[in-house]
Amino acid sequence: MLDMIEVNALNGLERLSEMTAAMEKMTLDLKKQLPKIYSKDLVEVLFLLPYTKRQYLIAEHLGNAKTVGNYLISLEEKGFLESVKVGKEKLYLNRRLLNILENKTK
Repeated sequence: MLDMIEVNALNGLERLSEMTAAMEKMTLDLKKQLPKIYSKDLVEVLFLLPYTKRQYLIAEHLGNAKTVGNYLISLEEKGFLESVKVGKEKLYLNRRLLNILENKTK
């Protein structure tokens, strides 16, 4: 039982380390590729969940509906996010984070 707890704890630490590294890489890439929209708050929202939507960015006061919509389009065009339609909503997937959570590496 204790061995299982240790293995799970080590796996959790490894994933946390991978998430931190992915967040740092996205920060650097955003600063380089989209410096006009980069903000620490934006990166944090993108790593809060493996997906985001326009309303999340608005709720974090990152801009109005049009501004955050443009941010999301730019992020998708540069490959930071991938949009999917779910019902009437458009979700933007953070593949870097999703792959870590699914335990897939690129």
